[in-house]
Amino acid sequence: MTLNSTATAGIRDPEPETTGESAQTVLLICVKYGSDTETAQYLESLRKLQAQRNLQVLVVDNTVGNEFSEPPTERNFTLVRAKENLGYFGGARGGLSLYLREHALPDWVVVSNVDLVIADSQFLNKLAALGSRLDLGAVAPSIRSGLTGKDQNPYLRVRPSAAQMHAYKWLFRSRFVLNTYELAAAAFHWARGISGKWRASAHGLRRRLPESIYAPHGSFLILSKNYFARGGDLEFPGFLFGEEIYIAERMRKLGLEVVYDPSLEVLHDEHKSTKLYKSRQMAAHAAFAAAYCADVFFPIDSRT
Repeated sequence: MTLNSTATAGIRDPEPETTGESAQTVLLICVKYGSDTETAQYLESLRKLQAQRNLQVLVVDNTVGNEFSEPPTERNFTLVRAKENLGYFGGARGGLSLYLREHALPDWVVVSNVDLVIADSQFLNKLAALGSRLDLGAVAPSIRSGLTGKDQNPYLRVRPSAAQMHAYKWLFRSRFVLNTYELAAAAFHWARGISGKWRASAHGLRRRLPESIYAPHGSFLILSKNYFARGGDLEFPGFLFGEEIYIAERMRKLGLEVVYDPSLEVLHDEHKSTKLYKSRQMAAHAAFAAAYCADVFFPIDSRT
């Protein structure tokens, strides 16, 4: 794994504000493959966030042989180029390792795609307001899909059964079944949004309150310092997909809580890099992730 830092000032520690803004530091690692336009829009939204001095952004570019046309120039934004496509968690893992060579672990590590926008300028301050609970391992924000209008969090409220995970393992061995499943799911959520079934209701309002969940959506993972301090990692071997189950199971093993907090809002223009319809290569990555998660975390005789 090789990463090259191309920022003129290099990677620096965030400088916490002492004038009313939160002093909690945030390292945001966004992993891109192509998607230059989406990356530029994402970085522009990050520049508008309050508490900038508490934020360090690493853009890990997996696009080998095609340089990002709008590299950031701010002191707290760093472009890191990979010499090979490291995948999602591979790129994030490399970026975090590069940062930790010279700097202390920040209060929060965010791993994200680049096809996102954060419109709320108070996002970092709201995150910091959650405090430093020792049992908090991850925060799942509201991630509104631009494709379906659906909030992609909670990714899973409760832990699935071994039977469910092994069913996905076998179904996703077929590229046809995988694509049929994803297209049907997208169409279902889009139709529900159009028909108005997502209108606010008493039940819906209750679900807008923070709650403990099993798994956060992988497009924007907010991981606390506690997660890494207790031995958590980004060592998922999958190239793409499956990171939600990996993180959820690591949290479970470490005795940490995942909290869905819809007051934190992110907009997701999804499938820009991976596309909704999976190619043969992407389908192979999905099949590997499903098999790994089922076999490692949900052995067929598991009763836990």
